[in-house]
Amino acid sequence: MREGIWSRIKSLLGFGAEMEEYEEILCALHQDVKKRDFIFYLFIIGFELVMVASISLRPGGPFLKPRREAYFIMYLLLIAMTLCVILSKHWVDKSKEKAARRYFIIEHTYMAFFVFWGIAITLNDQLGGNGLTVYTYVVLLVAIMSLMKPWMSVLLFLTSVILLNVLLPYFPNPAGLDQSFNNLMNSLFLSLASIAVSVSLYNSKIQAKRNEILLRRQYRQVETEKMALSKEALLDVLTGLQNRNSYKRMLQDFEGFDCVSVGCIYIDVNGLHEINNHLGHQAGDSMLKTVAHILQKNFRSGEIFRIGGDEFVIICRDIDRQSVEQRLDTICEQVKHAKYSLSVGLEWRDSRIDIKDIIQKAEDKMQQYKRDYYASQGGTRQRRDLNRHMERILSEKKDADRFLSVFAPVFKGVYFVNLETDTLRQLFIPDYFSQILEESDGCFSKALLMYAKQLVEPEYTGLFECFCDYSYLENLLIEEDIPGFTYKKKDGSHVRLRILCFNHYPGNEKETLWIFSDIEANEFL
Repeated sequence: MREGIWSRIKSLLGFGAEMEEYEEILCALHQDVKKRDFIFYLFIIGFELVMVASISLRPGGPFLKPRREAYFIMYLLLIAMTLCVILSKHWVDKSKEKAARRYFIIEHTYMAFFVFWGIAITLNDQLGGNGLTVYTYVVLLVAIMSLMKPWMSVLLFLTSVILLNVLLPYFPNPAGLDQSFNNLMNSLFLSLASIAVSVSLYNSKIQAKRNEILLRRQYRQVETEKMALSKEALLDVLTGLQNRNSYKRMLQDFEGFDCVSVGCIYIDVNGLHEINNHLGHQAGDSMLKTVAHILQKNFRSGEIFRIGGDEFVIICRDIDRQSVEQRLDTICEQVKHAKYSLSVGLEWRDSRIDIKDIIQKAEDKMQQYKRDYYASQGGTRQRRDLNRHMERILSEKKDADRFLSVFAPVFKGVYFVNLETDTLRQLFIPDYFSQILEESDGCFSKALLMYAKQLVEPEYTGLFECFCDYSYLENLLIEEDIPGFTYKKKDGSHVRLRILCFNHYPGNEKETLWIFSDIEANEFL
């Protein structure tokens, strides 16, 4: 129980570990009191200037008597000190580094000086029989204005009352009255009251600011979660494109858009059902992500919607027909290079813009394209293509098994990367890169940059950024037989990356072979 009481006393006095939010609280209080403190300093300077002027205009001037001279010097000293504090705080606020802590260090120093200045004035007053008036208003002002930790307030006010009463006998009352006991009791009561006021105000301000910060933090967290939920509700998890909910919202809001022309591309990915059945859903997901990535390369994400399992709709406003047709041709060509195919329908209008009718016309054209595609391909031929695809994957699996059994110990990773689609087929992939690849949604360049940031020494990051610029890399592949570089990982190991042109399969002109190997093993390769 004693430990509990002692802990509460320590907490009340501000001893022990600071609360987690203390720095943030300090910064917030700093912003709150800056203007208030500046006005207080101007008041002090203005009042002391009045006192300097009044004492200077008295008969005989400020240096007539030692006591008047002491008043004059102390008034000027307080003005000078206050000006120094204003300039110091202005410099601290401009420097910004640890500004709040430095600001309050200056503030506490000034408040301590102000209290001892008040003692000096009070002692001078005693010689004229004026009592503890100045000491009273000074300590009360400091108790109200300062934001000292409670233990600092206790130390300051108790020190001041002891110092005052130790020095008072040396400054006797001119009437010869002994006021020692009265002065002790009055000053002690005043100091204890000031401690109580200071501690109470400090704790209440700290707690109020802490509650304000916690509420603001909770509000931001709620807003972040709300935005995340809203994002989840409006985005397709697999591809990152806008989903059917976004599509419906777009249709509802479309009447509010003012546009000159509208182009709609309706896309159906051919063979998703067959690929899922023959090669598994992971292969189907890979196909959809590849198609989505190609669409994003040619259109803005806000224009693309995945409205079904294998259906995509692109709505673009204020675009000419030729541009839409060119982009559509580019998409079909890039998807073909990735070994997939699309059924597409395009509808473009610059008059009688009815979005639902435009989409319906585009879908009708897509359906006709799809019927023509399956009629020309034939079910038997399509199954034969899928079987060849499966045989190719199995062949790659056997190649990978042979590679792992012989060379895997010296390699960090081997990938076939298509520079057109930014996708990869892995011959050998370590577990940590598999996780990074999942986070990047199968985008190789994004995964490689994440890998460099997480596992590679910072001075080599620029090399990875250059090689992830595929236009730069293509020029490099023309100029050099095997471009590459050596880099150092954060674990101290050195790795060499080499890139080769790879044209094993017809139509994959953009496919390259990326080899990551231990630097010590390169002499064997």
